[in-house]
Amino acid sequence: MKINEFTSKLNTYIATVRVVLRDGSTTARTMIAADTLQQARAISTRTYGDGNVLNINQVFAEDEEMTEATKTLSSQELQVQSLAKKAEGYKQQEKALKARQQMAKAQQNLMKASRGVSAS
Repeated sequence: MKINEFTSKLNTYIATVRVVLRDGSTTARTMIAADTLQQARAISTRTYGDGNVLNINQVFAEDEEMTEATKTLSSQELQVQSLAKKAEGYKQQEKALKARQQMAKAQQNLMKASRGVSAS
């Protein structure tokens, strides 16, 4: 397996092709996923015939993160957001402190138990 097969996404191309019917022909558009324009042209030429590929264009799809609108927050909303993040941080610190205290208490109990066993 080649490295580019899983590190880069395939490009999307729209091909306009001529479809020959019994009583004439019509044009149709179809989507092709390929690495390059040349590969898209080769795939469509192989599928629809040499003279039947009229046009191929690459579709430039923007990332979903980039197309989402970013909401502008007011200063009060930013302050509330900042305080909420600080509160979450304090909750995490409290959990860590309680865990350390429980660990210290368990270690003390273990030391007491081991002293009691060795003293007997």
